[in-house]
Amino acid sequence: MYQVNDLPHLEHSRRDKIGSNIPTPGITEYSPDTGSKTLILGFAFIILVGTVLLSLPIATESGQAVDWREALFTATSAATVTGLIVFGTVDTWSTFGEVVILALIQVGGIGFVTLSVVLFQLIGRRVPLAERRVLRQVLGVHASSGVVQLALIVAAVTLGIELIGAVIMFFSWLGDMPPGQAAYYAIFHSISSFCNAGFDLFRGVDDPLLLSTRRNPFLVFTMSALIVIGTMGITVIFDLITFPKTKQVSLHTKLIVPLMAALTVIGFLLLLLDDAVLHNVLSEMPVWERWLMAFFTVVSSRTAGITLVPIQELGQASQLVITAWMFIGGAPASMGGGIGLTTIAVVLITLQNSTRGNPDIRFLSRALPIETVVKAAAIMTVSSVLVFTMTMGMLLFDKQSITAAFFEVVSAFSNTGYSLGITGDMNQISRALIIFTMFWGRLGPLTLVVALAQRGSHTQIRYPEERIIIG
Repeated sequence: MYQVNDLPHLEHSRRDKIGSNIPTPGITEYSPDTGSKTLILGFAFIILVGTVLLSLPIATESGQAVDWREALFTATSAATVTGLIVFGTVDTWSTFGEVVILALIQVGGIGFVTLSVVLFQLIGRRVPLAERRVLRQVLGVHASSGVVQLALIVAAVTLGIELIGAVIMFFSWLGDMPPGQAAYYAIFHSISSFCNAGFDLFRGVDDPLLLSTRRNPFLVFTMSALIVIGTMGITVIFDLITFPKTKQVSLHTKLIVPLMAALTVIGFLLLLLDDAVLHNVLSEMPVWERWLMAFFTVVSSRTAGITLVPIQELGQASQLVITAWMFIGGAPASMGGGIGLTTIAVVLITLQNSTRGNPDIRFLSRALPIETVVKAAAIMTVSSVLVFTMTMGMLLFDKQSITAAFFEVVSAFSNTGYSLGITGDMNQISRALIIFTMFWGRLGPLTLVVALAQRGSHTQIRYPEERIIIG
């Protein structure tokens, strides 16, 4: 789901296309906290519906209803576009169950509020004001005017990109399976890739179809492109689409694109270095396939979590890189989770300016508002505390190694879906902690930012400063 964060104001030349930031006369501003509660309750309702549907006997291959707690775990993982599973998707769930999972992924990715706007438009009804207000939070804009059009653009772009990806995958898999199955697999994996969900229909890492897929560069690059576009966010996509005409992009895009490229290149080189020094599962592959899988694993590690190579068979250095990349996640207002690329960018920019003694926080001839810096620090701190607490809980109530538990928690928090193979072996307490972490990872940062965005009461009182010792 497109998440709220520090989305930049669009430039004046483009702002008119989706509505200005001038408040509508006669409309009283609402409390951001109310919108946050609406999003949380709405998301919880979607998960509840998914749990009920996955608990039905028709949802399984065996015709035997699964335990409601396993259905809840799967529904939460799908709706939060995470991808952690307690058992194999294709071996456990029937076509009905897989379609339910796919629907949860799509709703969780594009956002139930955005989808509700599309439905209102299809039946010819006017979108209620309350819906527009919540939509402002989801899309990260400050004005109600034009927000419906922006939501429709988001939905159209999402479905268009997924359709293109599905067509490419269909022809790539057509030689491996019948046309009907190829179309179904293509649609499922295109949506899962773009929404960064991590669910797949492969029967384990030894599945001939998976082996064929990872040896097909065209297929791998298609999935990689879907993942990357999904983690860019609507602001970056809009900037890139309009750049040939406007010849300008926002500071937000100037931060996101280079940082995404840098993380991909650095992660790719570190995975290859780890394999060259200590050797792991990549060493068993031809050189070209080793490079291809290192590239895809790094791309997928930033919240997608589609597994083409067994993560538990990579070296510990590679696992550490993946853990860090998962924690960082994707861009704000994207399908990605984690603390967000802009959060880590603002932290690094603040560090650079502080070490240089600059009186303000500046980047590319622009000064960042102190509110942005505070939000970044708050998200980084709260997210770190959450990961530490959930990891501690798993270590206290479950017999898991600290490496596996920490990796699982970060994967759940960032809505990635990579695992070191312990998901199916966790007890119910650990699964409950992971469910909470997945839910928080999808909506927690949003709730935090919205809460921080509320303006406090202004006062003329100024308190005297007093220094404390740092470091």
